[in-house]
Amino acid sequence: MPRALSKYTIREWFRLRPLVDRKNHARYQVREQIALAKHASPMRFPHLRSQNVLITISFNDPQVIEWQIKMIARNVSGAIQVVADNSTNLAARDAIRDICSAAGVAFAAVPANPWTRREQDGGKSHGYALNWAWRNVVLANRPSMAGFLDHDIFPTATTNPFRMLDRAAVAGLVRKAPDERWYLWPGFAFFNLGRLPTDRLNFGRDWLDGFDTGGLNWHCLYRALGNEDLCAADYERTAVAADVAMDEALFERIDGWLHESRFTTDIDMAPARRQQLLELKRRSVLHTLMALPA
Repeated sequence: MPRALSKYTIREWFRLRPLVDRKNHARYQVREQIALAKHASPMRFPHLRSQNVLITISFNDPQVIEWQIKMIARNVSGAIQVVADNSTNLAARDAIRDICSAAGVAFAAVPANPWTRREQDGGKSHGYALNWAWRNVVLANRPSMAGFLDHDIFPTATTNPFRMLDRAAVAGLVRKAPDERWYLWPGFAFFNLGRLPTDRLNFGRDWLDGFDTGGLNWHCLYRALGNEDLCAADYERTAVAADVAMDEALFERIDGWLHESRFTTDIDMAPARRQQLLELKRRSVLHTLMALPA
C-alpha cells in the first residue's frame, strides 16, 4: 500500500506523488489479481491435509533444490515438502521436476506471471508465486501448518521449524519498520492455519511504503495480531570470507538454517564482481553442506 497521506511532504503533494503512488499500486494489484484468477488451478495433494507442510519457491537453480531436499529429508522430521517452481528457464524447470520426482517430493509448476521479464521485478514475481502457492496449494489442501522457504536455505542440523507455532499464529524472520509495522520475510515464514484470523493473504511487495515481498500482509494479517501471536526466529549475519565486506556479500543464519542469500549481493554491482561473489558464495555453501555428517 502507498504511504499514509500524512507521510508525504509538501513538495511531494505539489508533485502529486500521493496520487501517482496510488495509481501505481492499483495497477500492480490489478495485474496481479487478473493473472492469479486466470491461472487458478488448485493442486490436489491429499497427503497434505492436516499435516505440516514446507513449500519451497524454486527459481532457475536445480542445484540448490537438490541440496535443500536432501537436507530437509535428513534434518526436518514430521514435515512434508512441496516445491512450487517459478522458473523462467524451461530446462531448469524440467530438471527441478525430475529432482522432485526422484526424491518423492510433490512438484507444482507456477504459471507464468507478469513480472518475469526484468530481474529488478524479481520481488514481484516471487510475491506472485507465493500468492499462487497459497491459494492453489495451501488453501486447496488445508494443511495444519504451512511454511514458505527460499530455495537456497538449508537446515544444517536436526530441527523442527513448526515448533515455533506451538503457541503462536505466525513465526519466522521478522522485518521491521521504524513505525512498528512488521512482516515476515517469506523465505522463512510459517503459519498456523487454525490460529489465523483470516486466510486472505497477499505476499506482494509493499515497496511504496518501504516493505519488500510479503509486506502487503501487514495490511491483510499482521496488524491484527498481538505480540503473543508472533514467534520471531533467531537471526545473524555471517561473512562469506575474511576479505569480503559484508555490504558486498554475506550469509544469513535463520533459526540455525544457512541462507545463501543471493540477493543480498546487489544486482546493481559491477557484473563481473557480482558474478565472482556469487560463485564464491556457492562454493562456500556447497563446501559447508558436503562437510556435514551424514
